[in-house]
Amino acid sequence: MPLASPVSQEPAAGTQTSPAAASPTSIWSALQQMRPAPYSFPLPEPISSPLDGTYAKIDPSWPQWWLCRRCADYRPAGGVWRVQFDQGVMRIYYDVTGWRSFASFTFSETELRIFNDAYCSEVGRYSWKLEAGELVLNPIEDSCSFGLRGQNLSNQSWLACQSASEAAEPASPEINPPGCAENLVIPIQETLADVAVDIAIHPGDSHHFATSPDEFALANSENIGPPPGIQISYHPESIAFGTTRVLWWGGDWIEATTEVGFSAMGVQFWGAPQSGWARILFDGVEVWRGLTASLGFEQLQYGGYIEISGFQPGLHKIRAESLGFDYHPLTVAGFGFSREGGVASDSP
Repeated sequence: MPLASPVSQEPAAGTQTSPAAASPTSIWSALQQMRPAPYSFPLPEPISSPLDGTYAKIDPSWPQWWLCRRCADYRPAGGVWRVQFDQGVMRIYYDVTGWRSFASFTFSETELRIFNDAYCSEVGRYSWKLEAGELVLNPIEDSCSFGLRGQNLSNQSWLACQSASEAAEPASPEINPPGCAENLVIPIQETLADVAVDIAIHPGDSHHFATSPDEFALANSENIGPPPGIQISYHPESIAFGTTRVLWWGGDWIEATTEVGFSAMGVQFWGAPQSGWARILFDGVEVWRGLTASLGFEQLQYGGYIEISGFQPGLHKIRAESLGFDYHPLTVAGFGFSREGGVASDSP
C-alpha cells in the first residue's frame, strides 16, 4: 500500500528550540476514527475485552528510511509501533513512515482472532497473555502478508500505555513506556553560549545550487573516498545506504575534519520525509538543531544544506548527530566545502 508522508507540525528548521511538546500525531489521531468494514465476516459486537487498551514497542532493528509505494504490509522495521484493541477493533501504526491498518478482532480466554483486515483477507489466530502491563502475542496460524503480520505482532512484547482517561494528568516518560507519547518533548539546545561563526540554511540539494560547494565529501566513503585533505569519520553502527549514511540509535554521528583553508563548510541532509531531528557541532560547539525533513523539498527528496562560515584558518571539525528522541532515521548525504565565499542557492 502507499505510505503516507508524515505531517510535520514541528518548529521551523533553523529556529532555536526550547522545551516544547510536538502536536499529537495526526495520522494516529485519524486512525482512531476508522472502523473496519465486514470484508469477510460480520463485524463483532462492540464489547469491551481484557485486551482493550493501547500498547507500544520500540523495534530496535533498522528503520525504513526510504520512500516506498509497494512495500509489504506489516513488514517489521525499527522504530515506534503502536497497536490498539478497542471493543472489537484492532488498529496498528508505524510511526516512522505513517503506515497503518485496522481490523476486527474477537477473543476468548485462550485465543485472539483477527479478521476483516484492511489489507489481508486471512484470519489470524493467536494465543495471548497480558501480565503486569505486558502483552505477548504468539501466532497459532496467520498467513497475512506472507506471514509478516504474525512476525510483527509476536517479535517482541507490547507494553501498555497509560491513556489520558486513566490518569489525572499525562503520564511521565518514567511511567509511560517509550513509544506511547503522542506529544514528544523536543530536547533543548545544550549549548547556550554565543556562536562565533555564521550559519546559513539553504533548502534543497547543494549539488544543484547556483553556486555549489567546490568540494563534496560523500557521507559513505567506503567506496569513494573524500577529496584530499578531508577526513570522514562515522559511528560504525551507522548505516551505509548508497553514497549516504543513515544515522540511527547507536550509530548516531558522522563528522568531517580538515585543515585546508576553506572559507565555508556544511552538511547536506537529503532523504525521505521521515528524516528526523539533528544537531550540528562545529569544533565541538553546537551551532544548529532542527527537523531535517522540514528544511526543503525537491525532486521527491527532503532536506537542505546547513553551512558554517566566518571561522579562522586552522584545523576544523563539523559533525552531524541524530537527536534520536523521535526514533526516526536521519540521512546524511555528505559535507560540502567552499574556498571563497560560500554556496548560493536559488531560494530567498
